[in-house]
Amino acid sequence: MDIIHLTYPEQPQKAPAVIALGFFDGVHLGHQQVIAAARKEAEARRLPLAVMTFDPHPKQVLGKGDEPVRYITPLERKLEKIERLGVDRVYVIEFTIPFSELSPQAFVDEYLIASGAEHVVAGFDYSYGRFGAGKMTTLDFHSRGTFTHTVVAEFQEEAEKISSTRIRRLLAAGEVEPAARLLGEPYQIKGTIIHGDARGRQIGFPTANMRPEFAYVIPKLGVYATFVRLADGRRFKAMTNVGRRPTFYETGDVSIETHLLDFDEDLYGQELTLEWIAYLRDEKAFNGIDQLKEQLTRDREEANTRLSV
Repeated sequence: MDIIHLTYPEQPQKAPAVIALGFFDGVHLGHQQVIAAARKEAEARRLPLAVMTFDPHPKQVLGKGDEPVRYITPLERKLEKIERLGVDRVYVIEFTIPFSELSPQAFVDEYLIASGAEHVVAGFDYSYGRFGAGKMTTLDFHSRGTFTHTVVAEFQEEAEKISSTRIRRLLAAGEVEPAARLLGEPYQIKGTIIHGDARGRQIGFPTANMRPEFAYVIPKLGVYATFVRLADGRRFKAMTNVGRRPTFYETGDVSIETHLLDFDEDLYGQELTLEWIAYLRDEKAFNGIDQLKEQLTRDREEANTRLSV
């Protein structure tokens, strides 16, 4: 898959293709419907299949909202998932203030028409140009007759639209199983293992303290059944705690600590990927180390059961 990075006013070279448009955070089942529709059109026209996406998120650049932007997939992971869908070419346009000020007509002229698009596919709610003023209902006008387009209808699961916003909401509530259903795979976070305070090792439950490498959506505080994938490809059952360790600290920063089952190696400095499988329980403070160890033993047993299905 060819990956072409563009920064305004840089424009794509003309290369006829069918283009799917979207930010595609998570590349969830709804996004996959859009890309599948574009792939079908590309095959019928015997043209390459291209995706045009953007980075970073417009809200991050435009400063909309009080909370920092959190992502389901960093760009690298997004591109991996897109490639698996049979895409031949991806345009990654850097989202900047000057780019955001393009009129809808200028965006179509300078990016879609300039790229040689022969057919464009996007979801029903896709918008483009300054203030998102361009809509799928206006694309026929802005295309100047140079390409046709397909609008993909809303894709639902349990009578609700599948969207990146919905998945972020599920993760924030600890609902990693329904989030995985909408993503088509378990939610993943990648990060580097750093030194912690070694309390887990002292009580017989050594943990890998992860520092996420990206502004991921972090699931809500609690204990989870997870899989850990190491850089060398090995995969282990694990249980992961997201929290402030209230048994030891009255207040503290949120940490992500993972205890790998049937594993005894030094992971400091290594990169690993967490796959979030199931929510086990809320984080809570315990009356002493013995009570904590008893609960962790139960957690380990439950995690092993959930991960053995």
